Amino acid sequence: MARRDFANLPAIPGLPLAVTPSDAARRAADIINGYVAFIPRDELKHKYVAIRLADGGSDGNLYDSKRDAVRHQLDEKLCAYVSFAGIPAGTNNREMELFLKFNRDVYDAGIHLTDPDDHRGGREVLMTTRLRDYYRGQGYV
Repeated sequence: MARRDFANLPAIPGLPLAVTPSDAARRAADIINGYVAFIPRDELKHKYVAIRLADGGSDGNLYDSKRDAVRHQLDEKLCAYVSFAGIPAGTNNREMELFLKFNRDVYDAGIHLTDPDDHRGGREVLMTTRLRDYYRGQGYV
């Protein structure tokens, strides 16, 4: 089954031009897709990876829990934590651009996405439909 690349889709008519995925988003998507391509699904589905918000890079480690991923970072707010449970087929540049933007905005608003003392790594903050529509209006399609 061939994978389709959604990174170069045209913008939706009536909306501003789509934001071009940054190098950080491309790097993050490549890291995640590399794990998906080369690690068996049963082994990967309960793992986490820490993606640096600054450049989309990673420390190269897969973690057994979000808590482990958070604890191994210098500062928990410098990374976004990706669970492979919801992305069995990988991701694309546009989705990672939106994911990184959302995580940066949440941290900038003073909200903690992680808790190194919580046995699950902290609460999950979900993007609301309203916020998704707001980002879509800004060109994050």
